Amino acid sequence: MPIRVNFDIGTIAAFILVITRVGSALLILPLPGFKDLSRMPRIVLVVSIAVSLYPAWPPVITGAFGGGRFLLAMLGESAAGLLLGLAIAFVHEAFQLTAQAVSLQSGFSFASVFDPSSKADSSVFQVVTQMATGLLFFITDTHLYLLRLLTHSYDVYSASNAVLERASLKVVLLLGTQMFVAGLKMALPLVVLLLLIELSLALLGRLHAQLQLLTLSFPVKSALSFAFLAAMMVRWPHLYEQLVTRTFRLVEQLAPI
Repeated sequence: MPIRVNFDIGTIAAFILVITRVGSALLILPLPGFKDLSRMPRIVLVVSIAVSLYPAWPPVITGAFGGGRFLLAMLGESAAGLLLGLAIAFVHEAFQLTAQAVSLQSGFSFASVFDPSSKADSSVFQVVTQMATGLLFFITDTHLYLLRLLTHSYDVYSASNAVLERASLKVVLLLGTQMFVAGLKMALPLVVLLLLIELSLALLGRLHAQLQLLTLSFPVKSALSFAFLAAMMVRWPHLYEQLVTRTFRLVEQLAPI
């Protein structure tokens, strides 16, 4: 007896909406090398996640969407997906902000390498930070948290529940504010320490002009920066997990789990 598989218009429309949300969330996922993948692995990944979310697919009534309404629904799904992707991107950018501040103050910005993700020259510490946060994304099970949030986001972000209003600009501004605050807090101890070293050497050089202590500032700052960064990066997994928890808590205010 032949097996017949029938897909109605509502199922196809729901699949298009789900794949739009999942694709938008993964579009700006800040993982090293993810954007350089060929199209086929990314398509397979998006389709696989969309199919695995089948129990959470929103019900779509065939006659509920005209051409314009379905387009607005797709825009709403894109907004909800981009909000989830931005939540992860802001977490990683907080560490990149720390790396930029530390590199500028400690002199690491003089050594630049090619960054395959941005296709531009970046400081060594920024590239190392990007790789470290990419590993922490999987070590701390943030990828599982993201899939869980994608599943439960359909309880709030739906076509009948004003997606474009719930995925609001206010949440994005709060996430951006948290990114700057967290990045500056992580970079502030080392930046202040290096500033005090500069002031101390400048004061000693002013008192003893023959010593030329400012020529020693760069190796001293580099040595202290390496020592302090080694101590600070040990705490990065805990700091990353705390920042992810606070970030998703802001998103959960709109999509409670």
